Amino acid sequence: MRNLIAALLALGLLGGCGLFGSHSNVAPPTKLKPFKARLAIRRVWSRATGNGTGGYDLSLRPALAAGTIYVANEGGKVAAYKAATGRRLWHRSLKAQVTAGVGLGQGLVVVATRRGRVIALHAATGTPAWTAQAPSEVLAAPVVGRHGVYVASLDGHVAAYGLRHGRRLWLAAHTNPALKLFVTARPTRGGGLLYEGYANGEVVALRTENGQRVWTSVVTQPRGGDAVERLIDLAHPVYAQNLLYVDGYHGAVAALAAHSGRILWAHPLSSDRSMALGGQSIYAVTVHGRVVALASATGASLWTQKAFLNRRLSSPALAGPAVVVGDLAGYVQWIARRTGALWGRARAGSGAIRVAPLVATVAAGEARPYVFVLTTTGRLSAFTFKPKGS
Repeated sequence: MRNLIAALLALGLLGGCGLFGSHSNVAPPTKLKPFKARLAIRRVWSRATGNGTGGYDLSLRPALAAGTIYVANEGGKVAAYKAATGRRLWHRSLKAQVTAGVGLGQGLVVVATRRGRVIALHAATGTPAWTAQAPSEVLAAPVVGRHGVYVASLDGHVAAYGLRHGRRLWLAAHTNPALKLFVTARPTRGGGLLYEGYANGEVVALRTENGQRVWTSVVTQPRGGDAVERLIDLAHPVYAQNLLYVDGYHGAVAALAAHSGRILWAHPLSSDRSMALGGQSIYAVTVHGRVVALASATGASLWTQKAFLNRRLSSPALAGPAVVVGDLAGYVQWIARRTGALWGRARAGSGAIRVAPLVATVAAGEARPYVFVLTTTGRLSAFTFKPKGS
């Protein structure tokens, strides 16, 4: 309960809900303004996939591979859809409250539950493969690698499970602070190591084969006069070319040497979303709804888009020359990667968009990428886009 209250306080959700009075001090979402669109956006298909997050603030991001998109909802339904058409291929009811997923790889679809059960299904058919037990509740999607399935639980532990049998291979412990956001960073694989960010501002590198700690780096220190101001939970790390990029709440975006944990640069920024990396830039969303582009080599600011303040943006994704984000009302925004200008807008549905869109080219002969968006109400939509007039 203490972790949950911390999350509500930090995200400004308690004001005006009856717990602390009738007046809210949360800034209202910025109203979307008309603009001259440079992209023609088309919805290819849209499907209802279940109850979505069930009213909880969960990050149930779909996963996509080999032309199939996999979706899980809080009600326990896991399903596979043809990415090009939205045709359902299979579905499975787990009869459990799913809180994390989807992990995908090595022929498995993996989700986790409120009670810490880790459930693996065969990706081709949806039939059960195995079930394991994590140390505590799981909120971050499992990561599937060549040698195991890696799961970070709310208590700070990271565990590895066998691909074929689900037996636990190793367990790495970490002490979390008493007060933290009600979230867990998803681990990241790269260079033979597994990287995890924690609520105390630390990033830890573990060996994937045995969980041995290789290094620990303190990215940021708590600051401020009260407990909420001192929250610094780190979000999902991003790995590329022997570098690791991390961001955190009341913290900074930082670049680290992946083999040693040495901090190369840090840029002050508060975020509870993961980032997107492309070309020479890294793209982040702040807790107040700014979309920011930084130079990946130095951390220097390139541009800031302020049109979506307080709209509870999703994590960003890259789609060709655009950055794509969703918001609290189901709108999807296309932003120019080079300049930060608003290029296009479409609505996926009435629910909020909490997780980063998926981007992939899935149709034979189709050069333009599809953008897949899942709302908190379970509406899965596929969009394509092209420059107007082309």
